[in-house]
Amino acid sequence: MPNWSVKKQLVAILGGGALVAGLAVGGVFYAQGLIEEVEANIEAKQQSLAAADAKLAQVPGLEKEVVVLRENLGEFVKILPDTKDLADFLRMVNQFQRQCGIVGTSLMLRPQTEAGAGGRFSRIEYTYESTATIWQFLKLMSLIENYERFISITEFSIQSGDKVRKDDLRDGEVVHTVRLTMQTYKYNGTTSTKEVQIPDYEQLKESLREEIFKSSRLARVAKFDYRGQQGRRDILVDPRLGGEGDSSSLPAAEQRKILDSYVKATQELREMLQRMKRADTTMFEQYALEKRVREGMQKLATDLEQDAARITFSPYRVRWAKEVVAVLEDLRSGVDQPLAAARDPYLPAAEMEQLLVAMGNDCNQGNLEEAKNRFETVASRLLVPAEDPRHALAVRAKALHTKASTALEFRGLELKIQGVVVHRGGRSAVLINGDVYEEGDFVNSNLLVKRIEEEQVWFVFRGLTVARTR
Repeated sequence: MPNWSVKKQLVAILGGGALVAGLAVGGVFYAQGLIEEVEANIEAKQQSLAAADAKLAQVPGLEKEVVVLRENLGEFVKILPDTKDLADFLRMVNQFQRQCGIVGTSLMLRPQTEAGAGGRFSRIEYTYESTATIWQFLKLMSLIENYERFISITEFSIQSGDKVRKDDLRDGEVVHTVRLTMQTYKYNGTTSTKEVQIPDYEQLKESLREEIFKSSRLARVAKFDYRGQQGRRDILVDPRLGGEGDSSSLPAAEQRKILDSYVKATQELREMLQRMKRADTTMFEQYALEKRVREGMQKLATDLEQDAARITFSPYRVRWAKEVVAVLEDLRSGVDQPLAAARDPYLPAAEMEQLLVAMGNDCNQGNLEEAKNRFETVASRLLVPAEDPRHALAVRAKALHTKASTALEFRGLELKIQGVVVHRGGRSAVLINGDVYEEGDFVNSNLLVKRIEEEQVWFVFRGLTVARTR
């Protein structure tokens, strides 16, 4: 009996030890699991902290971007039309039509589309149809694209005209049917969402002034600058068709004759302009040539509008635009450009002497306006210093100019000589504008009756002795 008790004790001890060992092993595994879980949580927290640190590191840069965008929002939306601007644009379309000579057929507004969840911007589209030549169409596109508000042409189509009879032409060009889709965005103002407050906003804005200015330049919309036909032909028209096949147009030979006459005239004007610009051309020759060029251009411009419609043959119209219209534009630009200044800012003595002779002849022949214009054309080159040997010549030229100007002013006075009484041994009298004046009397503060003769009366006007014939 005692032996079994010892055995039971040993078994109990061994079982209890095994149980304790099992519990210990289970506790170790459980503790290891808790450690791994804690380490995983720590790693996740560290990753979150790293992500938060990365976002915090971006905050200064984001704040700068927000400041730049906020300050330029007004500039960006300034080019967007509001409700009033949209109404003005519709009126402008009608004005653009008149400028281009286009016949509009329809202008329709498509339904508005919200462009963004907040609804700050509304996209607005118009469809426009009209009949126009290719050049009128390009000019219309230029006017729309250069409108002060942002209006973009997103789509267009052209249906080519298939007739070239004279009655179907406009300004000598085939008329096409065109269709445009125009798009813009209307700014609806701020939403109810509260804006994020940025610390030290004003100081940050001041430090970013240069970046704000650079960003504002992005609001400038690139423009399409249409420069006219410039010698090109309508690519939608068969160049083989035109004046020769149209019985209502002038024969090609007559059109060629008109074209050649204009080409010859523009070439002559171009040669005169080149001579005028040459360094060895005197100032008086330049003056005469400039006058002839301007008069020639004015005459050509007057006849051009009438004869342009007579050139209907397509190859000749291309030459007309290139060799007549374009050359005439170049001549206008060339004659308006100032002549290259000489090294010596004053007229040479020889040219001053020529000026004196020419002005003297003009005054003696009564061409006072011509004498006055000669001087004023070169007045800036007659401001010779007193120590320059040419000073005396310049003074004489100025005296002739004063004489011509004074005489012209006297010529414009309202002086009606109604009768004279000549006394050989005494003072004669004259009836002027209903009043009697004797020799030596003042008609006004600037006009003195000097001598009275039967056929004319001599006056002193602003120090110059002049005569008025009855």
